[in-house]
Amino acid sequence: MPPKVLLLCAGHNDLGLIWSLRRLGYEIVVSGNIAGQPGEKFADRYIPHDYSDREGMLEIARREKIDAVCQCCNDFGVYTASYIAEKMGLPGYDPYDTTLLLHNKDRFKAFAAEQHLSVVPSFCFSTPEEALEHCRTAGFPLIVKPVDASAGNGIRKISGEDEAEAAIAGAFAKSREKRIVIERFITGSQHGFCTFLRDRKVIAFCSNNEYSIRNPYRVEIDMWPADREAEVSAVLIPEIEKIAGILNLSDGIFHLQYILENGRPYIIEVMRRVLGNMYGIPARMVSDFNWDYWETRAKCGLSCAQAPSAMHNAEGFYAYKTLLAPRNGRIASIAVPKRYEKYVWEKYLVRKPGDEITACASEPVGFLFMMFASREEMKRVLIEEYDDSAVVMQQH
Repeated sequence: MPPKVLLLCAGHNDLGLIWSLRRLGYEIVVSGNIAGQPGEKFADRYIPHDYSDREGMLEIARREKIDAVCQCCNDFGVYTASYIAEKMGLPGYDPYDTTLLLHNKDRFKAFAAEQHLSVVPSFCFSTPEEALEHCRTAGFPLIVKPVDASAGNGIRKISGEDEAEAAIAGAFAKSREKRIVIERFITGSQHGFCTFLRDRKVIAFCSNNEYSIRNPYRVEIDMWPADREAEVSAVLIPEIEKIAGILNLSDGIFHLQYILENGRPYIIEVMRRVLGNMYGIPARMVSDFNWDYWETRAKCGLSCAQAPSAMHNAEGFYAYKTLLAPRNGRIASIAVPKRYEKYVWEKYLVRKPGDEITACASEPVGFLFMMFASREEMKRVLIEEYDDSAVVMQQH
């Protein structure tokens, strides 16, 4: 009998995990509350259930007598997988309390401040009234965030007191824990920094520029390698290894987002999971490291001793572009713009013609994976000559 794994979701961002589980020979039981996800066809069974329901998923895991649990590309999936692992004595995960510390913005920022890490001071609030009072004296601009949301949900910049009440209400509405953080809004460029930990040391990394054009709080385009990668990595890798040592972190991905302001990287968020927008596809190209495969091994408690070191300087220039609909409605057609054809080496469509779009600024229609001859060409084609003509909507 092959070992059995419970994978918490099988969406497009989880495909790398499910392909790796199949490669490793697992019997795959997939859960999630949306049937028909793209990875479901590669699984052996689908059990409909909300993967954020920790107790319900633990009951399923015990009933199925699983040998491993594999989280998905969502923070709530990370919470549940860590909880199941702790309750069932399964390997591969940080303790549940450590998982909450890292993935809840208020707890992580408090920890980071205590350890003198490079973060912006953050203030946590449990009521709108306290948050509003803070805004009146803190000075603008500020940024407000739910402590437990992802993909930019509930995040908003506050430029003046007249914007504070609506922004705070929106952040509380998106927080399941009903807690928010408010911090100084820092100006600068936004970036991602992905590492793989083995024995609490970074053995692989890659970094990227992040661009949010249609929606200021949801990344639409990533470009590898990041600007000033060498000098930033010299700051961030020691900080990540410091965190890993203090918290005794398990093997696997440790990703952070940072803003580079006046040459200093400020950590804004950390996470221990694969990334959205099918990040692992171009990240593998630029780093020669199979992020999904080694993360799958780590989460299943398998040895990562043979994982290759990928600490060299990046070679080549890669990007993904998220395809977004220009407005809500029904999709008429999807096509790679002719001017992009020479750069696209792979594409993946999440939606198809005839599908209905209800959140055009945040609902991906697909992704283009692209390569370029230079950083200058990459920025010119994707940013300076920004093109969102790929998705055409039906006329009303």
